[in-house]
Amino acid sequence: MRARALLLLGCLAAPAAAAAQGTACDYGDLEVQEVSFVGNHKFSSSELEAAIITTPSSWMRRTAGIAVGDKRCLDTLEVGRDAVRLRIFYRLRGYYNASVRDSVIALTTKMVSVKFLVDEGAPTMVDSVSIAGLDSVGIRGKVEGPLLRFRGRIFSRVALQEAIDTALVQLLDAGYPYVERPLTNFTVDSGGHRASIDLSFFQRFGDAARALPRNPARIDSIIVAATPGPDSGKVAPATVRALLFLRKGHVYSQEDVIASQRELYSLELVRHVEIGLIEDSLQKSDTAVTVRVLYTEAAPHSVRFGAGWATLDCLRAQARYADRDLFGGAERLDLNARVSQLGLCTSQVKDDPLSDSAGINYYVSGTLRLPTLFGPRNQPSITLFSESTVEYLAYWRITPIGTALAFSRDLAPRGLRPGLPLLLSARLEYGRTQAQPAVFCQLFNLCSLSDIEKLQQNNLLFVLGAGLTHDHTNSLLNATSGAQQRLELRYGTAQQDSGSPSHWTRILGDAGLYRTVGASVLAFRLQIAGLFKPWTAFQPATEFVPPEERLYAGGPNSVRGFAQNLLGPLVYIVDTMHIDSSMVSGPNKVYQVNPATSSVQQVSATGGNTLIVATAEWRLSMPKPAQAVQLAFFVDAGYVWNRGAIMDSAGHTVQVNLSDIKVTPGMGVRYLSAIGPIRVDFGYNRYGTGFGAAYYTGSDQVLRCVSPGNTFDRGIVPSGETCPDTYKPQQGASFFNRLTFNFSIGQAF
Repeated sequence: MRARALLLLGCLAAPAAAAAQGTACDYGDLEVQEVSFVGNHKFSSSELEAAIITTPSSWMRRTAGIAVGDKRCLDTLEVGRDAVRLRIFYRLRGYYNASVRDSVIALTTKMVSVKFLVDEGAPTMVDSVSIAGLDSVGIRGKVEGPLLRFRGRIFSRVALQEAIDTALVQLLDAGYPYVERPLTNFTVDSGGHRASIDLSFFQRFGDAARALPRNPARIDSIIVAATPGPDSGKVAPATVRALLFLRKGHVYSQEDVIASQRELYSLELVRHVEIGLIEDSLQKSDTAVTVRVLYTEAAPHSVRFGAGWATLDCLRAQARYADRDLFGGAERLDLNARVSQLGLCTSQVKDDPLSDSAGINYYVSGTLRLPTLFGPRNQPSITLFSESTVEYLAYWRITPIGTALAFSRDLAPRGLRPGLPLLLSARLEYGRTQAQPAVFCQLFNLCSLSDIEKLQQNNLLFVLGAGLTHDHTNSLLNATSGAQQRLELRYGTAQQDSGSPSHWTRILGDAGLYRTVGASVLAFRLQIAGLFKPWTAFQPATEFVPPEERLYAGGPNSVRGFAQNLLGPLVYIVDTMHIDSSMVSGPNKVYQVNPATSSVQQVSATGGNTLIVATAEWRLSMPKPAQAVQLAFFVDAGYVWNRGAIMDSAGHTVQVNLSDIKVTPGMGVRYLSAIGPIRVDFGYNRYGTGFGAAYYTGSDQVLRCVSPGNTFDRGIVPSGETCPDTYKPQQGASFFNRLTFNFSIGQAF
C-alpha cells in the first residue's frame, strides 16, 4: 500500500510542480544555475532529469549571461518532492532500497545549485514467475517466453508492463479480441531483495470474465457502411470492402484492422474510418465475430501546389491533381508537374553549360493506380511521362515520351511490422542524352565532334528493376532510432541510332543505423553499388551504360567534402595547351597541358561502375528554447571507380583500391521545421578535385586530349583508346578554399 501511495503522490504532484517552477520569478527568488546527481550508476543523469520538475535556467542564461530563454527559480517544496519522485523512479525499476537526499548550495546571492545524492542500494531480483490462463492458446510459447525470462532478472515494473503490453498485442493479432490486461500480483521482500510475479490472463465477453478459448476468433461477417457527410455517395461500400485486409473466414487480427485503416487513409479515400466489432450481445460467440466498418468519405478530387529554392534546383515549383475514385473502384489518377531552375540560380549553376543550355528543367506525368485489381497487398500502376532534366556537371537527359510500369507488394507475413515492401518496375523511354564532348569521349570512346553529334540523337532505353526495403526507423523525415536497409537490382539495355545494343546489370545496397544517446543521435550509413556485365561473375560493365544509370558520389547526400557528383572519374576542359617538344617525331606532335599555367573551363563527372560510400554523423540537439536546432558533426568517406577502364598512358586499368577512398570531415546546422530538417553543411576537402582526363577545344572545334603523359598525335584519340586520367588542377592551400558548402532540406540519410 505504501508503494502505491508514493506512486499516487508522484503522479498527482507532477502537474502542480510544472506550474510551481515557472518562468515568472518573484523579486528575491533564487535562480537555479545547475541541477546535478551524485551516486547514480544504473541510470544516467539525463534519465533522472526527465523524472523531476526542478530544472535550471536556459543554456544562454547560464553560460553566456544573456537574458534569452526561461529563467527558472528555486521552489524548495518541489525540490523535496523531486527527491520522492526519484525514489519512486528507482522503486519502479527494481531498486526498492534506494534513497535520495536533496541539497541546495548557494553559488551567489542570487543563484543556487541543486544536487541530489543517490544511494541506489542492491536491486530486487525476480525469484519466480507463474502464468495462468494461456494453457489452451496456440501461441502460448510465443506469449509466455518474454514474461518467463524475467526470472533471475531485476524486478522492474516498467519493463514488466512493457512485456505485458507486447503479450496483449500478440494475443489481439492472433484472434483474441476480447483479451483483457492480466490480473497481476507480485510479492516483494525488500529486505531479502527478492520478488515473485503471478499473472492471470482472461477475456471479457459481455458481462462475464472467461478463460481464453482454445480456438481463436474468426470473422463470420463484415458490415461496411458510410456515415453521412458532404461527400457521401462517392465511394461505394463494395470498394471499401475490397481494400480491407480483413476477410470472412480469416482469423480476426488487430494488425489487419490497422493495416486496413492505413490502406484507406493512404489512398485518401476517407477522412475517417472506424473498424471494430459489433456489440457482444449481437455476436454469435466469442469465436465467430462480426466486424463493422464505418467510414466518412473524403473529397474525390484535390489540387496541391508548392514552391521552394535549393542550391542546384534554383527556384522550383510543383503541382499535383488527384482523382481518387476514377471509375468507381478506387482507381487513382495522379497528374504531376514539376519545374526547376526558374530563376534565382547561383553562380555555380549559371557556370554549368548544360544547365545554361537546358534552361528550365521539367517533368510531367500521369499515373493510374489500381489498388483493387489484385487485392490490398498488391499495388499495380502505370505511368506516362515526359521530362527534361540536367544532372549538374554531368549530363542533360531529354525524354519526349516514356512509360513506366510498377508493381508493389508487402512481403512481410501478417502481423510482422515493419513491412517488407517489394517494388517491381519496367521502364521504356525514347529520348537522348546530351553532355560535354569530353564526357562523350570518355563514355563512348568517340571524340569526333561529328560522331558525338550523331550519338546525341534519340535512342531507346529499357530497364527492369526490383527493389526491397526494410525500414525499422521511428521517423521518415528525421530518424532518431532504428535501422533501414534497401536492396536494388536493375537490368538495362540501350539501343542507339547507330551501333549494337549494350546491356548491364546494376546492384545497389544501402543500410542506415540510428541510435539516440542522451540529447544526441548517432547515425551511420553504408552504400555499396556496382554495374556488371549480365550473366557473369561480377565482371565490370565496360560497354556503354547511359549516364543516368551510372554511379556518382559527392554532394549533400553523399561525400559532402566534394561538390555534386565530383568524387570519382572526371574530365576537364582546359583553356591552354602546349606542344611537348620531347615527343615530336617527324610530322607527329603531342599536345599536353601544364597544370601550373592552365585553368579549368569546365569539369564534368563521367560516373563509374563501382561505388562505396560510408558516413558517420553525430547530431546534437540544442537545449531549450533552441531545441529545434541541431548541430551535426560528420565524417564522410567514399569513392567511385570505373573498373576496367584505362587509367594512364601506360595502359594500366582501374581496379578497386581502398587507398583511393577519400575521407572528408565536416559540420553543419539543421533546423527541424514542419517540412523536414533544413540543412546547411560544410565539408572539409584536403584532396582537391581528383585526377581526370584533360581536353582542349581550339578554334577548329576539334576535341583534343592534352592529359600529361599522353602520346596521341595532335591529341586525336584513336578509336578504342581513351585519354588517360593524369591531369589534376591545382587548388588553393587556404582553409576556406578547401571547404565545400551544401544546402538541402532533409537529413543527409
